[in-house]
Amino acid sequence: MKGDTIKAYFNQDAVVEDYVSATNRVGLWQSEKIVFRQIFSPEQRILELGCGTGRIAQGLWKLGFRDITAIDFAPRMVEEAQRINGVLNAGVNFQVADACALPFEDQSFDGAIFGFNGLMQIPKRENRRIAMRGIFQVLKPGATFCFTTHDRGPFLNNDFWDKEQSAWDEGVQHPDIDEFGDLYYESPHGRLFIHTPTFDEISEDLNQSGFKVYATFFRWDICQEPEIVREFSDECRFWIVHRPQEA
Repeated sequence: MKGDTIKAYFNQDAVVEDYVSATNRVGLWQSEKIVFRQIFSPEQRILELGCGTGRIAQGLWKLGFRDITAIDFAPRMVEEAQRINGVLNAGVNFQVADACALPFEDQSFDGAIFGFNGLMQIPKRENRRIAMRGIFQVLKPGATFCFTTHDRGPFLNNDFWDKEQSAWDEGVQHPDIDEFGDLYYESPHGRLFIHTPTFDEISEDLNQSGFKVYATFFRWDICQEPEIVREFSDECRFWIVHRPQEA
């Protein structure tokens, strides 16, 4: 799966319109509000990656955060985020940038967020590790990184993953995917790529990138989301990790 194909999907007008609707109608999930308030402070400088049209960044602004930089690699998403930013008279700094090639100085942010399972929409494990290492570099020592993923755990969708494993064992997996856990969702706007990892996979990638896991839990462990959120996004796992303090 090529990054240009994924970017083309997110630059479609219909997809951008869906994200605008989520920004305007859904806003921050209740679980996100709880988590972000606990791990970040409004005076901190926060980086949001994969911001789409600004659902999370605008939610943070409404919570009182005033130093937010939000990036997305799809120019149409950022264009709409900037338009909404103007309508709301907010001050979020939206810009086009790739999570695998961050254009920021080392140790320049107090916290980072990669919401809505966005990190897992980067194809190939090594590219996801590149993104993690880049995020590590732009965070200050002691800073917090929060992101979400789906979970290929032993008690989730066992029948589906057993069938996927059989397909890989027989060499008849989807020809356009690179690794076990890669999936396409058939959306009204085309095929949407996402990787579904295991707990151990993410733990290994974080360790390789230098992060230390502070906490990880499912969304359902925090609260029962309202129907509008559950329609927008299925269950996911939160990861809260730290860049260690330098010795």
